[in-house]
Amino acid sequence: MPIPRRDLLRHLVALGAFPGLLGSPLASGKSGSFFDAQAASALNPDIDAKAFDFWSGFVATDATPSLAGRKTRGGAQTPAAGPNDVQPVFLHYGEEGFKNAGELNPSKMVNDGDVMVSVNTSTVKVGTGDQKTFERVQNAQLRVDLAQKTGVIPVLEAMAYTVVGAMRSVQVTTKGTAAQKKSQPVVQNISVSSDATWQKMQNIPLPGGEGRWALNLEAQRKDSLFCKVLQNVVKEGGMFAPVLGLPGIAMSALQSFNNLYGALHASSVNVIQSAPLRVFATQEAVHKTGVLGSAKGILLQSGTYVLIPANQLPDMNQFSKLAVMQGRLVPPQTKQTELDEAAADTLKDVTYVTFDVEVMPTTLFGGTVKKSST
Repeated sequence: MPIPRRDLLRHLVALGAFPGLLGSPLASGKSGSFFDAQAASALNPDIDAKAFDFWSGFVATDATPSLAGRKTRGGAQTPAAGPNDVQPVFLHYGEEGFKNAGELNPSKMVNDGDVMVSVNTSTVKVGTGDQKTFERVQNAQLRVDLAQKTGVIPVLEAMAYTVVGAMRSVQVTTKGTAAQKKSQPVVQNISVSSDATWQKMQNIPLPGGEGRWALNLEAQRKDSLFCKVLQNVVKEGGMFAPVLGLPGIAMSALQSFNNLYGALHASSVNVIQSAPLRVFATQEAVHKTGVLGSAKGILLQSGTYVLIPANQLPDMNQFSKLAVMQGRLVPPQTKQTELDEAAADTLKDVTYVTFDVEVMPTTLFGGTVKKSST
């Protein structure tokens, strides 16, 4: 029997939204089948059909890394992305500066075996154009997904680690005239070390050194069904307040959650949109695929990752004049007290999200811990 919309919303709110839903009798054996396209439309008359299709197919989709920012064999940069290309370009910042994460040197990766990965969401910097969108719709969500390719042991299903942050406010107080105060770039640290939701991303096991990573940053109308649910659970905090953590959720359960997640969307504006992208954290994982250099995935090394929508990626030459300090892209030698101001004035029209990543060799069950290549 169809579940009345008012009863479903009351159930979501009572359970603190999503985490409780997945383990409730309401969802048991039903959420995957209940939230098909027709039922989702009945639940949410304002549903965004494209968003529902994206999220309902999220688990089964492998994205292809964006070529923007990569070098061709002749040394030239690949052509610029189209205006509608919001897939993120993964840049790695390390000893060699900024490089496309698909072009890292695999010899500097863990040799083989299992790894433990820490993915600490560090900073969101919203460019001027996207800030205007956020001000108009008064809402935004940031979602990070990192999933295993295989289970820790053969009898276990692969697990996903998902976290969602909601924009608490888009009102930005700045100095200057009224005209200058409008649509200023926003720089926000969203690494909340004391918050358990973000901490769940600190120790993620990747058996065999392979997994999948996705980042999605979007805006929706403030009166959307999704926002109404979040209003009951969002807490005071920074620009993006952590509201949902699904640590170590089975992929089948994530599929059920995604059906519901997509059903709640309305009039979405995608700033960064990505299906899961294959990531390789060991040399062995890379060589087993035979895809090194063919842009089928990205390489995972310790360092800072900067994710920028392809349609906003500046010429790579500009990055030679920049450094990463506390997750912010700024000129070298920027003073600590001026980081936010400098980041807002650097690449003003560019939105990006930075992650501090650490890859550590480990052994999940028996055997000898593998060592990093030196």
